[in-house]
Amino acid sequence: MKKLIMLILVLGLAACSSESTQAEKDLENVNNEISELEEEINSLQGDNEALQQNVDAKESELEALEQEFEENQQPDEEEDEEENEE
Repeated sequence: MKKLIMLILVLGLAACSSESTQAEKDLENVNNEISELEEEINSLQGDNEALQQNVDAKESELEALEQEFEENQQPDEEEDEEENEE
């Protein structure tokens, strides 16, 4: 009986202890790592958006250059056709 009471007291004191258990410390570490990873993901998403905007701008420039090139080629082709007809 005395052993049972002592065991209950020890368990009670351990439960009331203000010290963090290893599981609580591990959980805190995991939560910190999750927060860091979320910040890194957000940063990468911002970088990705900026890169996508640059790609879109370059694609627009390329399309404009292609259109300009085609417009400049059409008169040359017409002149070639006229020369071939003569």
